[in-house]
Amino acid sequence: MTDPAKRAQDSSSSGYYATDPSTDDLELATLQESGLTQTYDTAEREGMLDEQDAADLLEADIILIAHPENRRLGTRFRLSPGARMDVGRSMSAEIPLPEVLSISRQHARLEYRGRRVTIRDMGSTNGTYVNGELIEGPAVLHSGDRFQVAGVHFKFLHERDPEHAYYETIYDLVTRDGLTEIYNKRKYEEEVQREFARAKRHKRPLALIMFDIDDFKQINDSYGHLCGDFILKQVTGLARELLRPEQVFARVGGDEFVILTPETDAASGEVLARKLCERVSSLDYTYCDFVVRVTCSFGVAELRRGMKDPNDLYHAADQALIAAKRSGRNRVVLFDHTADA
Repeated sequence: MTDPAKRAQDSSSSGYYATDPSTDDLELATLQESGLTQTYDTAEREGMLDEQDAADLLEADIILIAHPENRRLGTRFRLSPGARMDVGRSMSAEIPLPEVLSISRQHARLEYRGRRVTIRDMGSTNGTYVNGELIEGPAVLHSGDRFQVAGVHFKFLHERDPEHAYYETIYDLVTRDGLTEIYNKRKYEEEVQREFARAKRHKRPLALIMFDIDDFKQINDSYGHLCGDFILKQVTGLARELLRPEQVFARVGGDEFVILTPETDAASGEVLARKLCERVSSLDYTYCDFVVRVTCSFGVAELRRGMKDPNDLYHAADQALIAAKRSGRNRVVLFDHTADA
């Protein structure tokens, strides 16, 4: 096993290192090929940076925020001024992802030149995306940007207080879904506990909308998981446009979502669900020259007197969603409280 002190020494010459927040141990990667990384000192000697630049420049953080197998979430890779970093399936890459078969051996390259960090695709099969857009040439990264190589997503940080930004990102990781950027099940469960208690205490309305994508497994099987990811992001992006800030939108399963709507009764929840149902079915989903038909089914329930905890509300919305599926899909069903009595 490599000695940790030796690994730390090696990493300082490469201009980057990786930190795993689950252990706080320093994971230090070393270059496999000579000349792959240009150091900060070399850049300064070659006149790429003047003295003031050298004093002002900050290291950049690249944080892994989504992985098909949920591996290494939150791992931080640091890129120093003057350095470059490759992402790929090859073990010689500075960010090696050999377990993700949809990533090319040499997929993308980050470079820190002057005051800018850029990313470019290296002729990969599935392309490189920045903030959801496919890039065709070098793209400048700004702090807070997200970039994607196949099914792996990263967040780029380049700020005066990188430690604070890093831990903010870690908090975001445990409350948000890495693929769609909406809240995850953990965050939903926190919010529904609070809103359920408030609604019961003050006798205020509260509705829950649950929906999923019809025949989503068939979409994945027919067009591939990258297409499935594309559809998930399109649908969630569309939904976010219709929602108010106080409404809690979360991904609670593979293609299953909930919208918690405070101060909303079942009738208003049903109106919102129908708007979203119609917009999803009317959108043109074109992926790699394939036109994919996408619809969703919705179940709506509201808080009733006999409900003792948030699970009762969730169960009611789920039963309505099942009824929507059984009655033909691409529709909204309101939970029948009289049948449950």
